[in-house]
Amino acid sequence: MREMTRLPDITYKTLENEIELKMDIYYPDTYDGQTLLPAVLFVHGDAPPEFLSHAKDWTCYVGWGELIASSGLAAVVFNHRSTEMLQKVYESAADVDDLIKYIRAHSHDLGIDSERLGIWTCSAGSYRGLRAALRGSPTYIRCAVSYYGVVDLKVFFTQPENAAKAADEGPEQPTLQLSEETFKEFAATTYLRQESTIPPLLIVRAGLDNPALNAGIDEFMQLAVQRNLDVNFMNHATGHHAFDMLDNNERSREIIRATLDFFTTHLSE
Repeated sequence: MREMTRLPDITYKTLENEIELKMDIYYPDTYDGQTLLPAVLFVHGDAPPEFLSHAKDWTCYVGWGELIASSGLAAVVFNHRSTEMLQKVYESAADVDDLIKYIRAHSHDLGIDSERLGIWTCSAGSYRGLRAALRGSPTYIRCAVSYYGVVDLKVFFTQPENAAKAADEGPEQPTLQLSEETFKEFAATTYLRQESTIPPLLIVRAGLDNPALNAGIDEFMQLAVQRNLDVNFMNHATGHHAFDMLDNNERSREIIRATLDFFTTHLSE
């Protein structure tokens, strides 16, 4: 990777308890401080609050930020709140929404093109990241990528085999007290069924992942094909959940290269 510049610890939101939610921005080494760059926003997965407090500083997100910046785009990695076993889904989703609002409101100061944003999301972040990308068909979200994502809360968390395999949330099955309206809002398939405008998508499935998680991806892809949408699909047949961190093999590298090409293509248009 080429050299890049990192602007760390920008507060994008202050909570009522005065906790500051922060983001880092990675710029390519060619950044002149004036050009507005397309940006990729990284929406991480879910976990207990103490585990997520510094998610933007995890090695994987530092690596992704550097990789995107070395490709000529800006990268935004940020901390958002835990859903606390799905008890605070809306609060966590609001952090994602507010991060996007902050970037668009301060785009000139941040050197980001507010009309050319892409979303990369994964795991239990996908139902929040894809909601932000698809709900209301925002024209400034030019494309989105989901890796091994929970794309439908109800499909995933109501499967019996998930009693001991809730992705990112640990070994205990969450106590679900979500309404049908909430399930609908946090299902990416909802927005496919609405016949709304859908940006180009890249959906990546890990073949050795939780079957219930993959069931949601499979349903999503069936609907996408029925609508004849611009959706790229890549299956990592021997990939595990978090294969981009765990599976150091050629298929993982191929998918990562394809992801970079996807973003540079759609954010440069």
